Parts: sequence; C-alpha cells; structure tokens
Amino acid sequence: MVTSRAFVAHNVEVLREAQNALNVAFGAILSAYVGVSLSEIDNHPFDQHVLARFFLALAVFILGLCVGNSVILRGEYRLGVLFLGFAAGAAVIAHHEAYELGFQPAILRILSGCWIVALLGSNAVLTAINYIHHRNRT
Repeated sequence: MVTSRAFVAHNVEVLREAQNALNVAFGAILSAYVGVSLSEIDNHPFDQHVLARFFLALAVFILGLCVGNSVILRGEYRLGVLFLGFAAGAAVIAHHEAYELGFQPAILRILSGCWIVALLGSNAVLTAINYIHHRNRT
C-alpha cells in the first residue's frame, strides 16, 4: 500500500518532469516566434539596444516564472510569489520592448498567458489529485 507522503512525492516528481517538458515546448514556440519576427524586421534598421533589453527581460520572465513555480511546488509560497512578481514585471518590460521593435505584442501576451495558465493549472490539478487521494484515505 502506498502512503500518502509517497503518493504526493511521486506526483510532484512527475509534475516537475512534465513542467520541464512544458517549459521546453513553450520556450521553443516563443523562440520560433521571435526568430520569425526578427527576420521580418530585418529589412529595416532597428535599435539593437532595444533588442538586447527585450531578450534580457524575456530571460528574466522565463527564469522568474520557472523558479517561482518550482518554489511554489516546494511549499514556499511567499518566495514563489516574489519570483512570479519579478517575472510579471519582466514580462511587462519585454512587452513594451517588443512593441518598440515592431513585434506583435498580442502574440507574446497569448503565449505568456498560456504558459502561465499551463504551469499554475498543472499545480492546481496536482493539488486536487493529492487532496482527493488524502481525503479518501482518512
């Protein structure tokens, strides 16, 4: 018989592996979109400083989102919210810089929103599974 602690630990490990795959998939989609957008704006000059700020803000967004989510999975909610706050701030900066570069910010918002919903939604599903399993055991 599997104990509740082992069940939860196994589920969290499976979720982490799934979320790593999710991060790679969304990162690839985002990279493809940025590459296509850069090839379209390649026909006219653009500010390389703005492009650098966009990539830095995008990197902070991705890092903050992934680390914040991982920290939340460990149960450190305040630290997780702090990282997610940094990620949100970086997303706003990246959005502004993307607009300056001529990207379509709506697509970036959709991709970012789907990514956030997928990560936090999978956390909610894990919480529900663990709750239902624990509720049935007591």
